[in-house]
Amino acid sequence: MVKKIGIAALVLVIIGGVVLGVLWRRLTALPDWYEDPAMISEDGSPHIDREWVRIPAGEPRAGEQVLRNPHLRVSKASTPVQKAIKRSRASYNEGQLDAGAVINLSEMDLDSLSAQDRAQYQSTIEAFPALTGRNVYVGVEGGVTRNDGSLALGSNTKLRIGDTRYTLATAAKRLGMSEKQLRASIEDELGRMDFQLPTG
Repeated sequence: MVKKIGIAALVLVIIGGVVLGVLWRRLTALPDWYEDPAMISEDGSPHIDREWVRIPAGEPRAGEQVLRNPHLRVSKASTPVQKAIKRSRASYNEGQLDAGAVINLSEMDLDSLSAQDRAQYQSTIEAFPALTGRNVYVGVEGGVTRNDGSLALGSNTKLRIGDTRYTLATAAKRLGMSEKQLRASIEDELGRMDFQLPTG
């Protein structure tokens, strides 16, 4: 009997380890575009699109419009998270926005954070511990609209970390804030990058 319990416990530990491993890989997965040579200019610096670029016919995802490294197009002062961003990309197609960045929060300028921002940073890494000590993709996906000339996230927008997606309500709860606050924070960050939806 004891032997059977020991075997069952071992099986549960192995299954738990496999599940955690799969979840960890999903949380830390980087997007395909991160290693795309098109993200880097000929001189080795990050490629920055000043305007939306349409993916030409004949290529995968033809018709989609992209912006490479929009975080480097900032129209306002740099923020502490700026140093943590490795690369960023936005794509837009038929009202759907996929925008995010590969970040490493261990490279963030923590000394310049206000007390409130430091508390929010602490809440973030407690809610999503996979964000620390490695490059991780963080982004938003879903419908967007123009709201008085500015970008507004749709009701179906998801927060994506690696290959894992969360509703804004779920992510906000984990972060200890309201969905309205999280939505406003994301929209403010997109606005800071002078982020406008393509017109064509």
